[in-house]
Amino acid sequence: MKDFYKHLNINSYSSIEWKLMKVSFSLIWFLSLLSILYKYNFAPIPESIFKLFPAGFYLSTNAKILLFIANLILICCYILEKYFWWSLLGLSLISLFGFSLEDSNSDFDRNTMITGIFFAQFFAYSIKKKYFDFDIEKYRVQFSVQIIAISYTLSAIAKLRTSGLNWVTDGLLMPLQIMKTNYFGYVNDANIEHIHNAHHVIELLSKYSVAVMFVLAFTLIIEFFAFVSIFNKKYSFIYGILLMFMHIGIYLVLDVAIKGTYIPMLIFMLNPLFLFWTIIKSLKNNLIKVYEKHA
Repeated sequence: MKDFYKHLNINSYSSIEWKLMKVSFSLIWFLSLLSILYKYNFAPIPESIFKLFPAGFYLSTNAKILLFIANLILICCYILEKYFWWSLLGLSLISLFGFSLEDSNSDFDRNTMITGIFFAQFFAYSIKKKYFDFDIEKYRVQFSVQIIAISYTLSAIAKLRTSGLNWVTDGLLMPLQIMKTNYFGYVNDANIEHIHNAHHVIELLSKYSVAVMFVLAFTLIIEFFAFVSIFNKKYSFIYGILLMFMHIGIYLVLDVAIKGTYIPMLIFMLNPLFLFWTIIKSLKNNLIKVYEKHA
């Protein structure tokens, strides 16, 4: 683990780390677009760029196939870093198109961060095209982290602007949200466990109301100071752990998993695949040293 902690203390990004980020992020985006193209054919309530198109914008099967093929080609170029600037531009625009279609169907899964990250990387490589000494290895990830951090900080500001510090005490009304979420789950799959879970969680919240307010206050602080994560890689990693626990808490209490937010955060702040790879590499090196010592 010594090598891993040493890696955290430098402000650069290794080739293998970046490749694992690209592969995992590409997979998430590919599955997201596939789901969107499968579910939606119309934009009944135009949002975002679909306000520029007729309200009854229609996606034919042929258009979907062409969009899917184009996206697949762009993902391959993105992973292999071929025609990288163009591939990022294409992925940014297709991502904007896809999530605008999702929003236009009143399905607000908060996936817009994926689009923001593609645009952030496109912006980084656009700077590189103009300034050859620009440290692209650092800023292609740093810009992505900045988009993520800004999203969390803006979320906290929105809470404070709407409710002020009363947002913490208003959390005592959380049982209403819990009942709503679980009853929606029950309507969707007729699983009575949703109702049982709601009553169990509400009972716990009523019993530990002071602890609930403390957790809400802590959550607000974590979100508000998320911009700290942009200072250097070590801060980003530590803050990623805090945000991960925050999302786990939200899921356990509200049964809400904001995939479009926490998955990009995990990839670019914690990068679990790289963490796993680093641990395996460290164990392998230690085993080799032990073997050589006793050989």
